[in-house]
Amino acid sequence: MEYRSNQGAAGHALMTQRIANRLSFWFCGATVSLVASCGGHAPEAPAPVVDVTQAIASATEGNPFPSASRLNFTWNIREPNLRIGGMGVARLEPPDRARLDLFLDNGQSVLAVALVDDDLRAPLGTALQVVPSPPLLWASLGVFRPGEGATLVLAEERNDGTRLRYRLGDGDELQYRIRDGRLVGVELFRDGSALHQVTLERKEGWELPSEATYRNLASFRELKVTVESVESVESHPTDIWSPHR
Repeated sequence: MEYRSNQGAAGHALMTQRIANRLSFWFCGATVSLVASCGGHAPEAPAPVVDVTQAIASATEGNPFPSASRLNFTWNIREPNLRIGGMGVARLEPPDRARLDLFLDNGQSVLAVALVDDDLRAPLGTALQVVPSPPLLWASLGVFRPGEGATLVLAEERNDGTRLRYRLGDGDELQYRIRDGRLVGVELFRDGSALHQVTLERKEGWELPSEATYRNLASFRELKVTVESVESVESHPTDIWSPHR
């Protein structure tokens, strides 16, 4: 059966134009990484970093491990069949220790993990799917720490800042994004595809990020942390770094 528009030739032409416009819109969105716009302007070509040693030193010095402190934050997890959130506490102590505790709004503990150097520690049976790997977890705290065994494979300047890419011992790659000397994000690539991502929001004058969002792109899982307050302390009890015992 042949379809005929009740609006005649003029209506059919209008509908055809609307479909063409919609296809053009989606085509532009799908190819935004290849061209700056449908006008055909190519994105700015990246340039190699002139002084790689200085770039790494700047990233390390500009994003150091913070002084001993306690952070209070809110958190929420989103995944295909789950929405959950609550309050949390992070305890940080230089040079290489961090502890994260997540609670529901009623005070019930749902997660406790510690990071000592690059050793992620958690009680037996803890579901670690929502916890980033050590380099990503350090990055979520605003710390540039690729880890031992990471090899720099790319350093380039782009219009939105510096990119430093490292290859890990297992073949995965980490790409750090640094803007105005501060870490603003990192992605973990496997076989050329991004699997995990951390993005940071910063406030002027804050040593630590004000918000961190971790995304597991393969499982459509997202963990967002928003810092409410930061308190400097002398030190933390030594037993908090061993929640796995």
